[in-house]
Amino acid sequence: MQNIKRIVIPVDNSENSKDTVRKGAFLAKLLGINAKLISVNDTHQFIASVVLEEKFKKEATAFLENFKKIGEELGAKIEIELISGNPAEEIVKYAKEDDLIIMANSCKKGFNRFFLGNVPEEVVRNAPCSVLIVK
Repeated sequence: MQNIKRIVIPVDNSENSKDTVRKGAFLAKLLGINAKLISVNDTHQFIASVVLEEKFKKEATAFLENFKKIGEELGAKIEIELISGNPAEEIVKYAKEDDLIIMANSCKKGFNRFFLGNVPEEVVRNAPCSVLIVK
């Protein structure tokens, strides 16, 4: 664990993500490193409206700020960033070799899993660093 320089915590606006932030912030504090909360906005793939796109960005920024407060209350140094694109691809691109990705297990099943994919599964397969999945 001594070569980990940063914890990357990809989140969405879910209770699973909130729990993952708590666990990631706790570990970041124990290791004395920063945690980076990221959220990937993939709505541009499905929505052509600029107004709706801006609404989703505002909502994502709001829950990122909320999650940041949760992590800081646990004593961790937290930064946030909103990224656009395909979630699994962007998370993998964002991570470096000396990071640790901590993310929630996906709850998608059936058609949604087939159509939208399983982000944690893709990240585990392609990440340049270790990945911890929170159940």
